[in-house]
Amino acid sequence: MAKSDLKIAARKLRKNGGSIKSVAKKLGISPSTSSLWCRDIKLSENQIESLLLRKEGGVRRGQLNGALVQKNKRLATIKQYQKEGKIFFEKFSDKEFFSSGLALYLAEGTKSRQVEFTNSDPKVIKFIIGWFFKFFDISKDRIAPIVFINESHRNRESLVKSFWSNYLNIPVSQFRKTMFLKSVRKKLYENHNQYFGTLKLRILKSANLSYKISGLIDALLDRGKMPA
Repeated sequence: MAKSDLKIAARKLRKNGGSIKSVAKKLGISPSTSSLWCRDIKLSENQIESLLLRKEGGVRRGQLNGALVQKNKRLATIKQYQKEGKIFFEKFSDKEFFSSGLALYLAEGTKSRQVEFTNSDPKVIKFIIGWFFKFFDISKDRIAPIVFINESHRNRESLVKSFWSNYLNIPVSQFRKTMFLKSVRKKLYENHNQYFGTLKLRILKSANLSYKISGLIDALLDRGKMPA
C-alpha cells in the first residue's frame, strides 16, 4: 500500500475511534507516524470514553494474568513442599509416630477422666485413631464419635454422619447423639455441602488410659528445655 493510501487509511481508522497504537498495529506503521498523520483529528467524547474503557480493560486483564501467574507459582511451591514432606517422613519410626500423637493429644485432647479428642480435620482424626489402635490396643467398638454441626445443617445430619463413618470406617450405630450448635446469627458457609462440622472422639471405659496419657504428657513436657 502506497504511503498516501496508508495515511488515508490511518486517518479513517482514527476518525472511527481507533487508538494511535491500534491504528499503527493494524497498518504496520510506527506509532509515531500514526500520531503524526492523525494529530489534527479530534475524537468525540463517546470515542474517548470507549478508548479509556478498552485501556482499563487491558490493564484489568494484565492484573488478572499477573494474579494467575502468582497463583500458579504459589500452587507449585505448595506442591513442592508437599513432595519434600513425603520424602522427609518416608521413614516414620514408631517413636516419632508416638511422640507426634502425644503432642496432638496435648493440643486437642481432654484432660479429664475420660479420653476425648476433638478436631474438624478428617486427616487429623484418622491419624489419632491409628495412634490409639497402635500404642494403646484400643478396639474400634470402644470409639464413640460425636458430631458437632451448626444448627443450619440439621437437615444434613445423616449425610454428615455418613461422611465421617465412611472416612473413618466406623459404623454409624456407634455415633452418639449429634450436637447442634446454635448462634444468634445464622452462620453461612461458602461451601455449604462440603461442611462436615467437628468430630469428638470419645473412648469408652478410658479412665486408666487418661491417667496414662497424662503421665506421658507430663514426662514429655519435662523434657523440654529453655535455651540458656
